[in-house]
Amino acid sequence: MTDENVVENNEVEVDAEAELEALKARADLLGVKYHPKTKAEKLRAKIELHLAAQDDEPEEEEESPKAEMTRAQIRAQRRLDASKLIRVRVTCMNPNKKNWRGEIVSVGSAKMGTFKKFIPFDSPDGWHIPKIIYDALKERKFSSFTSVKTAKGQTVRKARLVPEFSIEVLPDLTEKELKEIARKQALASGEAEE
Repeated sequence: MTDENVVENNEVEVDAEAELEALKARADLLGVKYHPKTKAEKLRAKIELHLAAQDDEPEEEEESPKAEMTRAQIRAQRRLDASKLIRVRVTCMNPNKKNWRGEIVSVGSAKMGTFKKFIPFDSPDGWHIPKIIYDALKERKFSSFTSVKTAKGQTVRKARLVPEFSIEVLPDLTEKELKEIARKQALASGEAEE
Protein backbone atom coordinates (compact mmCIF):
# COMPACT_ATOMS: atom_id res chain seq x y z
CA MET A 1 0.00 0.00 0.00
CA THR A 2 1.17 3.45 -0.78
CA ASP A 3 0.92 6.45 1.48
CA GLU A 4 -1.82 7.88 -0.74
CA ASN A 5 -4.06 4.82 -0.16
CA VAL A 6 -3.55 5.01 3.64
CA VAL A 7 -4.43 8.70 3.68
CA GLU A 8 -7.45 8.08 1.47
CA ASN A 9 -8.73 5.22 3.72
CA ASN A 10 -8.24 7.37 6.85
CA GLU A 11 -10.20 10.21 5.24
CA VAL A 12 -13.03 7.81 4.35
CA GLU A 13 -13.11 6.49 7.93
CA VAL A 14 -13.05 10.03 9.36
CA ASP A 15 -15.83 11.09 6.99
CA ALA A 16 -17.93 8.02 7.94
CA GLU A 17 -17.42 8.72 11.65
CA ALA A 18 -18.27 12.40 11.19
CA GLU A 19 -21.38 11.49 9.21
CA LEU A 20 -22.44 8.99 11.92
CA GLU A 21 -21.94 11.62 14.64
CA ALA A 22 -23.95 14.15 12.61
CA LEU A 23 -26.76 11.61 12.10
CA LYS A 24 -26.78 10.79 15.82
CA ALA A 25 -27.01 14.48 16.67
CA ARG A 26 -29.90 14.93 14.22
CA ALA A 27 -31.67 11.83 15.60
CA ASP A 28 -31.31 13.18 19.12
CA LEU A 29 -32.73 16.51 18.01
CA LEU A 30 -35.73 14.84 16.32
CA GLY A 31 -36.30 12.42 19.20
CA VAL A 32 -35.55 9.31 17.15
CA LYS A 33 -34.39 6.38 19.29
CA TYR A 34 -31.43 4.31 18.12
CA HIS A 35 -28.93 1.76 19.41
CA PRO A 36 -25.50 3.22 20.35
CA LYS A 37 -23.72 0.84 17.95
CA THR A 38 -26.04 1.44 14.99
CA LYS A 39 -24.54 2.04 11.56
CA ALA A 40 -24.95 5.26 9.54
CA GLU A 41 -27.14 3.66 6.85
CA LYS A 42 -29.63 2.27 9.36
CA LEU A 43 -29.76 5.54 11.32
CA ARG A 44 -30.29 7.54 8.12
CA ALA A 45 -33.24 5.26 7.23
CA LYS A 46 -34.78 5.73 10.70
CA ILE A 47 -34.51 9.52 10.43
CA GLU A 48 -36.09 9.52 6.95
CA LEU A 49 -38.92 7.29 8.19
CA HIS A 50 -39.52 9.62 11.15
CA LEU A 51 -39.59 12.70 8.90
CA ALA A 52 -41.99 10.98 6.47
CA ALA A 53 -44.32 10.12 9.37
CA GLN A 54 -44.28 13.74 10.53
CA ASP A 55 -45.21 14.96 7.05
CA ASP A 56 -48.29 12.69 7.08
CA GLU A 57 -49.57 14.09 10.41
CA PRO A 58 -51.61 17.31 10.23
CA GLU A 59 -49.85 20.18 11.89
CA GLU A 60 -51.56 21.86 14.81
CA GLU A 61 -51.98 25.57 14.27
CA GLU A 62 -52.26 26.31 17.94
CA GLU A 63 -51.64 24.29 21.02
CA SER A 64 -54.80 23.54 22.90
CA PRO A 65 -55.19 25.66 26.03
CA LYS A 66 -55.83 22.54 28.14
CA ALA A 67 -52.31 21.28 27.37
CA GLU A 68 -50.86 24.30 29.11
CA MET A 69 -53.21 24.19 32.10
CA THR A 70 -52.16 22.77 35.46
CA ARG A 71 -54.24 20.18 37.30
CA ALA A 72 -55.63 22.85 39.61
CA GLN A 73 -56.66 24.99 36.64
CA ILE A 74 -58.32 22.01 34.93
CA ARG A 75 -60.19 21.19 38.15
CA ALA A 76 -61.30 24.82 38.50
CA GLN A 77 -62.48 24.84 34.85
CA ARG A 78 -64.49 21.65 35.38
CA ARG A 79 -66.09 23.12 38.50
CA LEU A 80 -66.93 26.28 36.57
CA ASP A 81 -68.52 24.22 33.76
CA ALA A 82 -70.50 22.16 36.30
CA SER A 83 -71.81 25.28 38.05
CA LYS A 84 -73.05 26.96 34.85
CA LEU A 85 -76.72 27.80 35.40
CA ILE A 86 -79.47 26.41 33.17
CA ARG A 87 -83.05 27.70 33.32
CA VAL A 88 -85.51 24.81 33.54
CA ARG A 89 -89.06 23.91 34.48
CA VAL A 90 -89.13 20.59 36.36
CA THR A 91 -92.24 18.41 36.62
CA CYS A 92 -92.13 15.41 38.95
CA MET A 93 -93.58 12.26 37.35
CA ASN A 94 -93.32 10.15 40.51
CA PRO A 95 -96.83 9.62 41.99
CA ASN A 96 -95.29 9.12 45.46
CA LYS A 97 -94.17 12.78 45.38
CA LYS A 98 -97.39 14.30 43.97
CA ASN A 99 -97.92 16.49 47.06
CA TRP A 100 -94.35 17.77 47.18
CA ARG A 101 -93.67 21.40 46.25
CA GLY A 102 -90.07 20.59 45.39
CA GLU A 103 -87.03 18.61 46.41
CA ILE A 104 -83.54 19.35 47.71
CA VAL A 105 -81.02 17.77 45.35
CA SER A 106 -77.38 17.29 46.30
CA VAL A 107 -74.78 16.20 43.74
CA GLY A 108 -71.01 16.19 43.96
CA SER A 109 -67.68 14.49 43.82
CA ALA A 110 -64.40 14.61 45.68
CA LYS A 111 -62.78 16.69 42.95
CA MET A 112 -65.59 19.21 42.32
CA GLY A 113 -67.22 19.51 45.72
CA THR A 114 -70.93 19.38 46.49
CA PHE A 115 -73.71 21.28 44.75
CA LYS A 116 -76.94 21.45 46.75
CA LYS A 117 -80.10 23.20 45.53
CA PHE A 118 -83.84 23.27 46.21
CA ILE A 119 -85.67 22.47 42.98
CA PRO A 120 -89.34 23.61 42.94
CA PHE A 121 -91.71 21.55 40.83
CA ASP A 122 -93.83 23.18 38.11
CA SER A 123 -92.41 26.68 38.61
CA PRO A 124 -94.23 28.87 36.04
CA ASP A 125 -91.23 31.12 35.33
CA GLY A 126 -88.66 28.34 35.48
CA TRP A 127 -85.76 27.95 37.88
CA HIS A 128 -82.00 28.23 37.45
CA ILE A 129 -80.03 25.15 38.46
CA PRO A 130 -76.35 24.18 37.99
CA LYS A 131 -75.57 21.95 35.02
CA ILE A 132 -74.30 19.13 37.26
CA ILE A 133 -77.70 18.98 39.02
CA TYR A 134 -79.51 19.16 35.66
CA ASP A 135 -77.49 16.14 34.46
CA ALA A 136 -78.29 14.23 37.68
CA LEU A 137 -82.03 14.97 37.39
CA LYS A 138 -82.06 13.71 33.78
CA GLU A 139 -80.64 10.38 34.92
CA ARG A 140 -82.97 9.81 37.91
CA LYS A 141 -85.61 7.11 37.53
CA PHE A 142 -88.27 5.52 39.72
CA SER A 143 -90.01 2.12 39.69
CA SER A 144 -93.46 2.18 38.16
CA PHE A 145 -95.63 -0.88 38.82
CA THR A 146 -98.38 -2.07 36.52
CA SER A 147 -100.69 -5.09 36.60
CA VAL A 148 -100.21 -7.51 33.73
CA LYS A 149 -102.19 -10.69 32.95
CA THR A 150 -100.13 -13.76 32.19
CA ALA A 151 -100.98 -16.43 29.61
CA LYS A 152 -102.65 -18.49 32.37
CA GLY A 153 -104.94 -15.57 33.29
CA GLN A 154 -103.15 -14.61 36.52
CA THR A 155 -102.61 -10.94 37.36
CA VAL A 156 -98.97 -10.13 38.11
CA ARG A 157 -97.36 -6.85 39.18
CA LYS A 158 -94.59 -5.84 36.79
CA ALA A 159 -92.02 -3.13 37.50
CA ARG A 160 -90.25 -0.88 35.03
CA LEU A 161 -87.94 2.10 35.41
CA VAL A 162 -89.39 5.41 34.29
CA PRO A 163 -87.74 8.88 34.24
CA GLU A 164 -88.63 10.61 37.51
CA PHE A 165 -88.67 14.14 36.11
CA SER A 166 -89.88 15.83 32.99
CA ILE A 167 -87.40 18.65 32.42
CA GLU A 168 -88.13 21.51 30.05
CA VAL A 169 -85.10 23.67 29.24
CA LEU A 170 -86.18 27.31 28.95
CA PRO A 171 -84.32 30.10 27.12
CA ASP A 172 -82.10 32.38 29.18
CA LEU A 173 -83.67 35.52 30.60
CA THR A 174 -83.47 38.68 28.49
CA GLU A 175 -82.16 41.97 29.87
CA LYS A 176 -85.73 43.28 30.08
CA GLU A 177 -86.85 40.24 32.11
CA LEU A 178 -83.84 40.57 34.41
CA LYS A 179 -84.64 44.25 35.10
CA GLU A 180 -88.30 43.38 35.80
CA ILE A 181 -87.25 40.67 38.28
CA ALA A 182 -84.84 43.09 39.97
CA ARG A 183 -87.64 45.68 40.25
CA LYS A 184 -90.04 43.12 41.78
CA GLN A 185 -87.41 42.00 44.28
CA ALA A 186 -86.69 45.58 45.26
CA LEU A 187 -90.42 46.22 45.78
CA ALA A 188 -90.78 43.08 47.86
CA SER A 189 -87.91 44.05 50.14
CA GLY A 190 -89.14 47.65 50.48
CA GLU A 191 -86.03 49.20 48.92
CA ALA A 192 -87.76 50.73 45.92
CA GLU A 193 -88.40 54.46 45.86
CA GLU A 194 -91.98 55.54 45.48
